Amino acid sequence: MGRYVRMGIVLSMLAVGGVSSAFAAGNASESGEQLYKNPGRGGCIQCHGEAGNGPVIPMYPKIGGQSEIYLYNQMIDYKAKRRKNGLYVPMEVAMQPFSDDEIRAMAQYLAQQKTF
Repeated sequence: MGRYVRMGIVLSMLAVGGVSSAFAAGNASESGEQLYKNPGRGGCIQCHGEAGNGPVIPMYPKIGGQSEIYLYNQMIDYKAKRRKNGLYVPMEVAMQPFSDDEIRAMAQYLAQQKTF
């Protein structure tokens, strides 16, 4: 195989990988929304509201529009039982069914919501 043919194959593979990543990122937002709204898993929407900014009681934080990395880190810390505040017990329980990738997808979805 010639040098240029090999280079073409490598570049094609990189291009396909980039397209796949773009589609995966788009799907992450959709699955993040579905995960956030699923009452059978964590039930996030039940406490934080439709887009993360309608908490059912004033003590619950408004989380829509927050930084993706902030949201991801907070949810991971709850799951790992590293975050302890006044409301940590329900959040520890709520985060247990989710994988790290699912938590990332929810953080991405919430970060895209309008700020409060």
